[in-house]
Amino acid sequence: YSPLLAQLYELDGDPRRKEFLDDLFSFMQKRGTPVNRIPIMAKQVLDLYMLYTLVTEKGGLVEVINKKLWREITKGLNLPTSITSAAFTLRTQYMKYLYPYECEKRGLSNPNELQAAIDSNRREGRRQGFGSSLFTYSPSGTHGLLSSPKLPVAGLGLASATNGGSIAPVQKIKKG
Repeated sequence: YSPLLAQLYELDGDPRRKEFLDDLFSFMQKRGTPVNRIPIMAKQVLDLYMLYTLVTEKGGLVEVINKKLWREITKGLNLPTSITSAAFTLRTQYMKYLYPYECEKRGLSNPNELQAAIDSNRREGRRQGFGSSLFTYSPSGTHGLLSSPKLPVAGLGLASATNGGSIAPVQKIKKG
């Protein structure tokens, strides 16, 4: 692992941290979206282990969005509550790094429920999230629509084309 990834392992002495991070990184590697860069928030490493623990304790990503629990998550991560974009940033990072893992390991929600939560959150006058409807999750480890983290999500322009509607996951048809 890179020195930056190593920082995540050293944030505290919780033995479950190493176990979780090893499992998460190997899972992301297998699905073709390896974690090469560590997310930074408020000039500090975003603790993926704590973020995952806090969100799943509250019932998973969809619950946190629906019940607007991001302020509690922000506090739990010891991030300054003055960050106005904290909820949006945490949600985006969680979707990128942790949501596929949550789906696989805990099955607390599915991408359609996530899309519905994001859409209803949006309708309440929250600021537009970009590219959220492009998220596809495939448990078999095949690449989703955005498997390459190098693609700028906003640059695809698909989010506006769907007018906030959701894009259903692509079904593969087996030819016998």
